[in-house]
Parts: sequence; structure tokens; C-alpha cells
Amino acid sequence: MKINKSLLVALLCFPLVALAQQNTISPYSSFGIGEFQSQGFALNNDLGGLGIALRSPNQLNLLNPASTSALSLTSFEVGLKGTALFLKDANFEQEAFSSSMSYLSLGFPIAKGVAVSAGLLPYSFKGYQLSQNSIWTNDTDTLNTNTDYIGSGGLNRAYFNVGAELFNGFSLGVTANVIFGTLVQQRDLWSDEPNFINRRDESIYTVKDVSFDAGIQYQTNIEDKQFIFGATYSPQANLESHNEAAIYTYNIVNNFEYIRDTVSLDTTTSNGLVLPKALGLGLSLGKENKWFVSGEYEFKEWSKLSLFSEPSLNLKNASQFKIGAWIIPNNKDVHNYWKTIQYRAGINYNTGSIAIAELSNDATETNLNDLSLSFGLGLPLKRSNTIANIGVQFGKRGTVQNNLVEEKYIKFHLAFTFNDKWFTKRKID
Repeated sequence: MKINKSLLVALLCFPLVALAQQNTISPYSSFGIGEFQSQGFALNNDLGGLGIALRSPNQLNLLNPASTSALSLTSFEVGLKGTALFLKDANFEQEAFSSSMSYLSLGFPIAKGVAVSAGLLPYSFKGYQLSQNSIWTNDTDTLNTNTDYIGSGGLNRAYFNVGAELFNGFSLGVTANVIFGTLVQQRDLWSDEPNFINRRDESIYTVKDVSFDAGIQYQTNIEDKQFIFGATYSPQANLESHNEAAIYTYNIVNNFEYIRDTVSLDTTTSNGLVLPKALGLGLSLGKENKWFVSGEYEFKEWSKLSLFSEPSLNLKNASQFKIGAWIIPNNKDVHNYWKTIQYRAGINYNTGSIAIAELSNDATETNLNDLSLSFGLGLPLKRSNTIANIGVQFGKRGTVQNNLVEEKYIKFHLAFTFNDKWFTKRKID
């Protein structure tokens, strides 16, 4: 068996990198399961997040499991990401930067037209702290109270998929996912007033269960060009989750917190997390090692998401529109390296899964649309089958109107795709 040394080192070392951190401070991560993360890899993200009608013999594509059947080499890919987030409302501005491992994935062919892949990546993040001040008065007294809403944690996704070309040009793929992680939601009611009994309501949701996705692709030639149609479907998933809910009182003395009494303690296990169904359609046209252009549509029924039978009234169904393209000037040019680079670009418009209004009775509900532009490079490394992927995404979500928060973000990523032939016996003459 022949194994590339650099690939083996990457396989052994990168799983040691911590995957789950608090990677957002967005106040919108307080809804549902938090801020949903892109499930695409480097190439997908550079193309505006698309991948339903994308097939590559040397790069992994999780967005349609049917594309796995196109693998001709063992492919190992690891990605790192960084996000600069700029928050703004009518009264303040805030900036934050986070970085973490983005994903880890391995795929390889097991027969002609049949391949498998597996990997690990983040699914959603919670990371917010919101405060509300209230003043209660009567004829003689005034009471000043504060309510803090705090969330943290996240969900991860481990997956295994198989893709097979069933007959000429038609491929089918299925993915099994293990969704796991912990989400923490906390509400504190407190005051600096003497003799006030502070109260905390806390829920810790632990999730670990399996969901499934499926996809198809059909590829045919139009003269010297490749035309691909793709479709994906994810059925609604009812995942088992464990909820530890507690209500207790506490005091703060000299900046130390002391629990006074536990008012309520409850533990529940059920199919409490309902993930919505999703479907997508995509078309692409390209010329091998020359150029590629694609467009796709994706729909997710976020309004059906619920956590322990508590649907979020702020979640709504969302549509995503994606357009992306890449071009290689001349992949065989040995004199000008810049002509062998794959230049990528894409645009993504999401109608948004959140509709929110400011805290007043006559407020107008606002949809939090998300628009982003992506650019990237696929850099072939000389004398190897390794590709270095670098890219950047500029985007904007939300608005400062109606006392809401506008988010502008810049996302960076760096990923390496190692390709090699595995399980090949040496021939001795």
C-alpha cells in the first residue's frame, strides 16, 4: 500500500485541533439552535456556497453525496477559518474576531464509480449576551432590575457518505450524519438593590442522534462541455436530546457568586430537537480543466424547527440563491504558474431564517436577509497532487432600522487537499 507521508502526518495531527469554540457573538444566535454554519468545504465556499451540481475527481463535496462517486484518488482535506464580525445598531458598534478548525474530511474510491467519504465539521454556534434594564416604581419606592440573556455552546456534525454511479452519467448518494453537542441557555434576573434575591433560569440541551441526506446527479456531454443536473433532499429529523433545566437563587458578594437555594430541577430525555427538511436543485456547465459555471436554489423549512416542543416564533422558511464560477487559464503551462491557478468567485443571497421586531406592541417585523460575495484561489503545489485553497467572503446580514442590529462580516479560510493513490499494490517485474 502506498501512502503519501504528508497525508499521513495530517491525518494523525489535525484531529487534535479543537473543533468547538465560542465562534460567534451574534445576538441572532439566540434563536433556534444558534447560528447555522456553512456545510461546504473550501471549493464550495469560494463558489458562493454552491455544490449541488458540482463534481470533482480530486476535491470533496459534502453538499451533494452523489458527487462522491466522481473521486478518482484518495482525497484528504482539512480547513481552517477566521471570521471578523462587525456589529452595529443605532447606539453602539462592536467588533470581534474568531478562528478555529473548519472541517476535516477523507474520501476514497472503493470500486469503479463508487466512493465513500467521512468527516467532521461544526453545525451551529451559540454565543450571545443580551441585557435589559427595567425600573419599577410606586408612590414610595423605586426598584432597578436587570435581565441578562446568555447563550453558549454549539452542535457538531460527523458524517459518512457513499456515492455510486448507477449507470452512465447518473449517480446516487446517501449521507448518514451524527449531530452532537451541547447548547446552554441562561436567563439571570438580578439587582444591586439590598435584600433582592437574584434568580437564574438555566437549560442545558445535550444532543446526539442520527439524520440522513440524499442526493442525485446526472452528467452528460454537450459537444465538448459537461452539463450536470443535481438535486438534494434532507427529510425532517427528530433527534434525541437531553435537557437539564434548573431554577435557583443566588447572591453576589465581593464579586463571588453564592447559590442560595435550588427552586426547581428537572431532567428530560426525548426526541426533543426537530431539524427541518431541506431540498435543493442545481445546474452547471463546464469544460474539464478550463472553466465552470453553476447556479442553484435551496429551500429550508426553518419554521418547523423546535427544541423540546418549543418552536421559535421568530424562525421562518428560507430560500437561498447561489451563483458561482471558476476558470483556469492554462493548467498545463509549465512556464507561468499563475495560469495554472483555479480562480473562483460566487454570490449568495439568503432570504433569511429569522424575522424579528423590536420590543414594542406596534413594531414592524423585519426579515434578516443575508447577502455575500466570495473569492478564492485553488493553488496546485508543484510535484504533488496537493491543492492549497485560500478564500475570502464579504457579507452583510440584518439592518439598523427598527432598532435592530446590522452585521457585516469578513470570513477567511485556508484549506489543503491532499490527493494520492491508496491500496495499490506494487508491481515487481
